[in-house]
Amino acid sequence: MNKPEIELISRRDFVKYCGGLGLALLGKNSTSIIDIIPTQTPHLIMQLDWKYNVQFAGLLLADYYGLYKQRGLNVEILPVNSDPSVFEQMAENPLILGCGEQDAILAAQVKGYPIKAIATMFQASPLGLMSIPEKNIHSLYDLVGQKIGIHGNTKKVMELVINTNGLSPQDIKIVPISYQDKYERLQSGELAAVQCYSVDEPIGFSDKTGIQPNILKFSDYGYDAYVQVIFAHQQLLDHHPEWVNQFLKASFAGWKLAINNINQTAKIVVDFYIKPDSEYYNLDYQTKSLQLISDYITWGINPDQIGTISANRWQKMSEKLAQYGIIEQVPPLTNSLDSNLWSVA
Repeated sequence: MNKPEIELISRRDFVKYCGGLGLALLGKNSTSIIDIIPTQTPHLIMQLDWKYNVQFAGLLLADYYGLYKQRGLNVEILPVNSDPSVFEQMAENPLILGCGEQDAILAAQVKGYPIKAIATMFQASPLGLMSIPEKNIHSLYDLVGQKIGIHGNTKKVMELVINTNGLSPQDIKIVPISYQDKYERLQSGELAAVQCYSVDEPIGFSDKTGIQPNILKFSDYGYDAYVQVIFAHQQLLDHHPEWVNQFLKASFAGWKLAINNINQTAKIVVDFYIKPDSEYYNLDYQTKSLQLISDYITWGINPDQIGTISANRWQKMSEKLAQYGIIEQVPPLTNSLDSNLWSVA
């Protein structure tokens, strides 16, 4: 599928252009990159936090059907690029939007990045644990006295889940695992359960082993974080909130199409966006994944509320994340979340 040509100012051109303007101009608080870039035709980049797959189906469908163009925007959707981080990219180009988990956004805000959460694709986190049926793990409490495998960066989240449910870290033994051998360690019986992303990994595990795992969702045990949260640079919100509003309208129109046409959407994503050498280039896999994802898009809300973030819930979860050391401190809510752009859409 042909993509529109994007005419964003490059890093090299930005430095050269600002050098021509002089240091005095750069020193003025009122001057920003958005003042410099021509504004007649809005060109935005949506930087994803993972590879193309149906976890971003709404955005990809909005692109495929030209919903962004219908609203006067040119939007380029890019797969994950961790170097530099999306926060660093946005610092140089506020026309980039990003998506990620609530704790990652809060951590960036604490570091001083001028970004705000504006809407969310997932209403709950798919983080969880999977186990083989023979272990009879149907509740968090079934894991008392057993050993589970957790990826290093999620250990504190697991500790939050354990403590929130009246257990102590000594009740369940947490050991580090790698992505390479987690399935084998689960199948061998060494581990009672392993961390998983419940809209994705259990499908891959089942395809490889023929075993349908049992799933415990962290969202059922007090981990109330938002996931796939869309965030924007403060300069973009200050100068062109109408662009952001139109972007959100097109994006969530795409999500409504996606969850109401799961089979067709999965085929579009596989045929037009996923490369043949990707592990996601599998129509059955992507169809099953989108079926699971659709529940997270509307979890706990009415279908016409998709994308909305509760300020009260955001704040409470931010405080809990700080309490368990997942983030260093809680940013002020007014600096962290701007729900006006979508709550009134």
